[in-house]
Amino acid sequence: RHLGIGSYKEWDEEARLNWLQSEINSKRPLFRIGDVESNTIGLDPDIRKTLMVYKVASELEPEALGAYVISQANTASDVLAVVLLQKQFNMTRKNGKLMRVVPLFETLNDLENSPKQLEALFSVTGYIGSINGKQEVMVGYSDSAKDAGRLAACWAQYTAQEAMAKVADKYGIELTFFHGKGGTVGRGGNPALYRAILSHPPNTINGRFRVTEQGEMIRQNFGDMEIAQRSLDIYTAALLRESFVKRVEPKQEWRDEMQRVSDVSCAAYRHTVREDPRFVPYFRQATPELELGRLNIGSRPAKRNPKGGVESLRAIPWTFAWAQTRMHLSAWLGVGAGLSSGDEEDKRILREMYEEWPWFRETIDLIGMILSKTDFSISENYDHQLVEKTEELVGLGNEIRDKMVVARKSFLSVTGRDEGAGPHVSLLRASTKVRGPYLDPINVVQAELLKRLRAFPEDETNEDKELIQDALKVSIKGVAQGMRNSG
Repeated sequence: RHLGIGSYKEWDEEARLNWLQSEINSKRPLFRIGDVESNTIGLDPDIRKTLMVYKVASELEPEALGAYVISQANTASDVLAVVLLQKQFNMTRKNGKLMRVVPLFETLNDLENSPKQLEALFSVTGYIGSINGKQEVMVGYSDSAKDAGRLAACWAQYTAQEAMAKVADKYGIELTFFHGKGGTVGRGGNPALYRAILSHPPNTINGRFRVTEQGEMIRQNFGDMEIAQRSLDIYTAALLRESFVKRVEPKQEWRDEMQRVSDVSCAAYRHTVREDPRFVPYFRQATPELELGRLNIGSRPAKRNPKGGVESLRAIPWTFAWAQTRMHLSAWLGVGAGLSSGDEEDKRILREMYEEWPWFRETIDLIGMILSKTDFSISENYDHQLVEKTEELVGLGNEIRDKMVVARKSFLSVTGRDEGAGPHVSLLRASTKVRGPYLDPINVVQAELLKRLRAFPEDETNEDKELIQDALKVSIKGVAQGMRNSG
C-alpha cells in the first residue's frame, strides 16, 4: 500500500511470486532508505522496525551473520521476500553481506507441504541463480511435536526430509538440513549424538549436518575444551559412518504402519490438548507454566501471543513446565494410543520395525527413556497441592496418568521387554539412584512454593512474595539440573 500498488497481504501466492520476481530483477529500489529512517512515508512501527533490522544487518561486517531463518515459513514467497529486502539494502554476494535464506518448517502442516514449497521456490529461475546451487532448510522439531505429538511429528519430519531431498536432487541443488532441536526428547533432543545422527533418513545428510545446541546442553556438550572436542569427535565419526555405511530403507508395510501410528497418535494427542476444555485450566494449575513467564526465565518471551492459549505458547516452556512436574506429558501423550492395536498383524509389524529399523528403534527407545523419568507420586502431589478440587480437573489428572500407564505398556509390547530397559534407560537408572534422593524433595518444596505464591494477589509486591519467587527460581533450576536434558 505504501508503494501504491495494493495490499501484498491480500494477494494470492501466485501474485506475490510474480511481483517479487519482478522486483528482484528490477534495478530500481523499492523505496528510499532515508524515508524509512525518518518515516516520512508513515510506516507502521512494526514494519519500520523490521526494515531497520535489515539496515543494521547491512552495516555489519560480512562474517557477522550467516543465515536468515524464517520462522513459521509456509510459502515460497516468504523466502523471496527476504531475498528482495536484502537486495533493497545492498546485501549482495559481491560485498559478502548476502545471508543464506533458510525457511523453517515447524508445524505438522508446514512439514507436509514443505516439498511443494521447495518445488515452487526452485522453479523461480532468478532464485536458482542467486543461491549458487545450495539451499539450507531448517526442520522444526519443537513446534511440530507441540502441534501434533511426538510420534506424528517424528514421522512428518522423516517423510518431509525424504521428499525435500528428492526435490533438491531434481533441480541439482545441494540441500543442507538445519535441525532445530532442543535438549529434551520432547523438543527433538537425543543424549546419544552418534545414534541420533545415524537414525536420520537415508540420503538426507550426505556429509552436511547443522543442528542447534540450546540451553543447558551447550554447557553439557561444550562446557570445557575436552568435552567440546569429544562432542565434535562424535559428530564427525557419525557423519563419516553415515556416508560410508548402507542405511536401512523402510519397507512399504513399515511406512503404512507408521502412517497409521502417526494418524492415531496425533488424533489422541490433539483430542486432549486442543479439544478437551478441561486441559488448559488443568495445565496452568498443575504446572509452573504461568510462573515461568512471570519470573522472566529463559531467553525469549514464553508466548508468541500473550493472550493466546497452549497453541501460542512456545515449545520451550510447554516442555519445560511438564518436565518440572515429572509428568513429561509433551514427550509421550498419544504414544499409547498410536502403538496400541488389537490387530495381531499390527503388533507383528511394530515388533519387526523395532528390531530392524534403526530410526524407529531410536525413536521408541527415547520415548522409553522419558517414560522412565516420569513419577506418578510426584506429579500427583502437584495435583493435590495446586489443582482445584473439582470433578472435572481432578478427573483429567487421573485420566492423563492412566494414559501414561497405557504408554508404558505399549512401549513394553513393541520392544518385547518386561521392563523399560534399553541403552538410554540403563544409563539413566544409574544416575537416578544418585540424584533421586536430592531431586524428590525439591519437587515437593516447589509444589508448596507454588501454592504459597499463588495465594498472593497477582499485583501485590512485598518481601515475603519476593522471597518465595527467589526460592521458586532455585527450585526450577534444581529440577532442571536433576532431570538433565530438559531444555
